[in-house]
Amino acid sequence: MLLSLLTTLALAGEEPDVLVVGVHLPGLVGEAAMAAAALLEATLDERATVDAFSPRQVAKRIRGREAIILETFALGPGRERLKEARLLYDRAQVEEAQPIAEDAVSLLQKGMAVSTSTRDLLDAQVLLGMIRIALGDEKGATSAFRKAAAMDLDRELDAVNHPPRVIELYDAARGDLSRRAVATVTVQTSVGATIFVDGGELGVAPVNDLRLVPGEHFFLIRAAGGASSFQALTVTPGEERILDIALQSQGLGLAATDNPGRSRQVKDLYRALGEYDDGVAVLLAGQIPGGQVGVQLYAPRSGNFSRVLTADPGDDPMGALTDLLPTVGTYLAENGDIRADRVGAQVLALDIGHNSVLAGLLFDPQPIEEAAAAPVIVKKGVPWWVWAGTGAVVAGAGATVAVVLLQPTDGPGGGEDPDQGTIVLGPMP
Repeated sequence: MLLSLLTTLALAGEEPDVLVVGVHLPGLVGEAAMAAAALLEATLDERATVDAFSPRQVAKRIRGREAIILETFALGPGRERLKEARLLYDRAQVEEAQPIAEDAVSLLQKGMAVSTSTRDLLDAQVLLGMIRIALGDEKGATSAFRKAAAMDLDRELDAVNHPPRVIELYDAARGDLSRRAVATVTVQTSVGATIFVDGGELGVAPVNDLRLVPGEHFFLIRAAGGASSFQALTVTPGEERILDIALQSQGLGLAATDNPGRSRQVKDLYRALGEYDDGVAVLLAGQIPGGQVGVQLYAPRSGNFSRVLTADPGDDPMGALTDLLPTVGTYLAENGDIRADRVGAQVLALDIGHNSVLAGLLFDPQPIEEAAAAPVIVKKGVPWWVWAGTGAVVAGAGATVAVVLLQPTDGPGGGEDPDQGTIVLGPMP
């Protein structure tokens, strides 16, 4: 009975968790960006009924999964379109499959601005070529195969999944490219930045006399702190180029030019983050087109976004954002999901390139020191139960319970705060 009472009290004292991963504001980088994130966290903790996690705590939660979060965000939409196109092709609905495959190629090419995985893009280009062959457009198929081969000239198609005519045209495209004079490219950027070409890591800048087969290639530059840059470049046979790429401020790519596109990008980004963070709600905050600032919550548990709250920033955009936090904090139920009456249909049209804190978490994860393990409280060989928090305990008749509320206070001499701290119960049978 006592254990049941303690469980009920513990659950009643829990607050839903919210991850703070920075704010989408132009020009906010470095220490200023971290200070803004700290302000959001502190405001949520003090003025909202939630338990806020700082970016540093978020880094611990997603450690080791940064690359897959980036890949899911960058390539997820293209992968879905590729899956749709492949299904239509398998059903011999090639006319319907062609525009969807073209869309998949376009989305996956854009994803190269963030991801270093090329497999899906190569698969989409090959599928597009197969669809064009089925439609009688072998010239268009050769064009698609040539683009795939330019990125990976060594790749061969297997005879199990590809018809003979597809392999024949693909090998012809590879052979044609291999006989052409290579282009020579020198890549210059910030010293120490890492250079990726077509998903492969070449090393740190500068890279001299890079030999590339003619065609389109994708250059991704990453530096410490999350700064990056991306450029697609088409080279011709025998061409010599010097490519000077300036690093952009920390961000997760270029924002779409229209509001629906920005909302889709934000939705994909935060869904990817939530998918690999055990279902804890995430705070979205920043500036939207038109100059207003807005906040919103995403709950991976259900995949829902909350209603959007907006305000005029005036001369203090961070102040306007923090004023919205107490209200948005009430949108979460105790289980961490969005309350049914606070689910929203819109997603904030934020600029994904204006959150340097989140970019740093994903692009440039820092080593994290492990915290010391919590001590085990033992008395006379009998383990005691420890519940961190505050509250009241009522024991039934005959129960032996000791309640101690102790917490060191700041200031000279330390001391103990009798009003809050750790509740120690024991010994328990």
